[in-house]
Amino acid sequence: MVRRSVNAGLLLTRLFPMRAIGWLSRGAGSLGYHVLGRNRKLALANLSLVYGRTKSPGEVREMVREVFRFGSRCAFELMLYCGRGDAADIYELVRETDGLEHLDKALRKGKGVVGLCGHVGNFVLLGGKLNSLGYRCATIMRQMRDEQLEQMFSEIRRKVGQIWISKFPLSQSVRQSLTWLSEGKILAMYVDQRSQTGAIVDFLGLPVLTATGTAFFALKSKAPVLPMFIIRRDDGHYELKIGPEVEVIDTGNIKADIYTNTAKFVKVIESYIRQYPTQWFWFDSRLKWMHKAKR
Repeated sequence: MVRRSVNAGLLLTRLFPMRAIGWLSRGAGSLGYHVLGRNRKLALANLSLVYGRTKSPGEVREMVREVFRFGSRCAFELMLYCGRGDAADIYELVRETDGLEHLDKALRKGKGVVGLCGHVGNFVLLGGKLNSLGYRCATIMRQMRDEQLEQMFSEIRRKVGQIWISKFPLSQSVRQSLTWLSEGKILAMYVDQRSQTGAIVDFLGLPVLTATGTAFFALKSKAPVLPMFIIRRDDGHYELKIGPEVEVIDTGNIKADIYTNTAKFVKVIESYIRQYPTQWFWFDSRLKWMHKAKR
């Protein structure tokens, strides 16, 4: 069903001009808000947990609608460009860059750079945009269970100039990632992604099980860590934002340092989420589960 839906979406979007992205995504996002009940309820619950004391129920519902519209816009942009065979042109949507001087300074250290990333903004464009600017950026990705679906999305990633390292087998993934960093390249890590294991740290005011891979690679490689995001602007285009280097705590106690740095990195991601709350994907059941466990 997913394969057919993706293929149908790529075919249908060829019928629409690029200027139709706005009304297409708003319509699809509004439809998704009403049809995808489980996702709507989860986003409402999560946003209420975080903003329930400062915003009215109506304001929270409108935030959820905007989350659906934003996610729909990101998907339509990708399909419209991929469906036309000029997928690399999608990076023309990223009109501004802010902070490349931080990246250049960090890369001059010769250790590579660990990108401190989250699912904020149009995160799908991050690696490809950096590659289009002449940098070399890779992301660790989990393979899909369906082989044909994995091949389909791999082809889409190739079209948009993304580089990725397969997560499994894990030992091979770790070696490839450390080698990539040792060659002076960028490894984009998503600290807000769901994980079976990790450290329970404070995230958006709740104790949340959080992936520790970002801290692990930063400590092992000694590479500088920089926040990196693709944020949508009010004019409908995007801006690549790269923050200054985040200090990595390294006391020699690897277990304690992984926990300390994970907690620190999560706070950086949280600051961007709070600044752009409707550009984060609030469909994460970890927040709701951890809230119940805390109670």
